[in-house]
Amino acid sequence: MDLYFIKVRARSKGTAEDIVGYFFGKTNNAPEYDFVVVPLRYSNMLDEITLEENLSDFKEKIEGVRSKLKEVTGVYDVTLAFLAYINNMMNRRGKIPLGIEFSTAISESDNEVIRIVVQNLFEEWSPKMDVVVRTQGMSLEEYSTLTFSTVYDSFGDENIKKIYSRPDIVELPEVFPVIDPINGTSIVQFDVEDKLPVVILDPGKFQKDIVNNIPDFDKNKSSVEGTLISKEIVKIRDNTLFLIKVELFDGIIAKALISPSLKILSDETYFLKKKKRGASGKEREDGKTTIRVEVPSSTGSELLIAFITTTLITAALLIITYLFMK
Repeated sequence: MDLYFIKVRARSKGTAEDIVGYFFGKTNNAPEYDFVVVPLRYSNMLDEITLEENLSDFKEKIEGVRSKLKEVTGVYDVTLAFLAYINNMMNRRGKIPLGIEFSTAISESDNEVIRIVVQNLFEEWSPKMDVVVRTQGMSLEEYSTLTFSTVYDSFGDENIKKIYSRPDIVELPEVFPVIDPINGTSIVQFDVEDKLPVVILDPGKFQKDIVNNIPDFDKNKSSVEGTLISKEIVKIRDNTLFLIKVELFDGIIAKALISPSLKILSDETYFLKKKKRGASGKEREDGKTTIRVEVPSSTGSELLIAFITTTLITAALLIITYLFMK
């Protein structure tokens, strides 16, 4: 699991409000979040939002409700106040510890822990709020495949077919970059010969060669580090996109059509970390998966505080030693 997604729906009887939103983040890291709050008399605005929807649809519908709320004088102010409140509560609790708590509970499929944590976050807004949550953990590859489906639907099949019918493109396997929605980098920033992690979506006539390099390809949507060998700008409808070619293995070239708004994984250590997680996350004999919590490295400010603290303690010991030696 590389990412976690928590959909939330809550009702406050004390403040007569309905709340819908989500927490979304990388495993063991601080979550991003977004919510909309509506007075109960406007709760019909939330009727189309369910907790069963996928990540992209859920986000899109929240944005749709937000746009409607802004058209009603004074109503959207409640959402702004709630967003400020949640940010303050997460800062008090600690965003990274909260992300670790979310990640661990989702890895253990413990939705009740998530529900209680969220309910505690909401407690000072309105006590005893009814809270329902749905959670999802996913790999970056799974998130990338979901993103691929969503993005390509917006382009239109005919437009893609026209580009992909080019003689130099038509027979190439199709790939899609591994997306890192939190810390990723636009394709604009990648240069020819840069490494580019991609998910292989359709091997085409090169399936045998790809399976020889990735034996479990048929079972999983596998990702590999390819090398970017070309990048060109193309137009589809009102979108400016990049058509790229990536060398997967010796002599095997793949194609991809990418929006510059997507955030592509640019962490060179990702695959090394993934291999380590695979080694430490093997199933135990009792069938349960071992969970390894990775605590993010210290920030510069934390190191400075540690240095100052160590210096002060050393100075105090020197003073005490001096006094006893007199």
